[in-house]
Amino acid sequence: MSRIQQVIDTLEAERAEVRQHLAWLDQQINEFHAHNGSPAAPTPARSVRRATARRASNRRATARSRQSDAKASIIEFLAKHPGSTAGDIARALNLNPGSVATRLTQLAKTGQIQKASRGYSVK
Repeated sequence: MSRIQQVIDTLEAERAEVRQHLAWLDQQINEFHAHNGSPAAPTPARSVRRATARRASNRRATARSRQSDAKASIIEFLAKHPGSTAGDIARALNLNPGSVATRLTQLAKTGQIQKASRGYSVK
């Protein structure tokens, strides 16, 4: 018997086991529904794409809320420690140095902070 045929036979055996397990699970679900007096009709499945989009939307919302928290904490840190660099702030606030550098540039452009001879300071 060739190696490919062995792999095919193994996969077919696994498929048969999975089908058998699914049949058992269907039986368990039907018994559960019968025990609870609810109909055994399956509930409509939610769209996978919709669920994925919802999770992504929630992650973006969480990230946006953290951005404002990071912005406030950066400004607060700079008020107490003028002349701090992006690396200093990132270490002190346990943030990503690249994100801090980007946020500092944005804050400087909006005029909320200013670039000092070394690092940044609050206006």
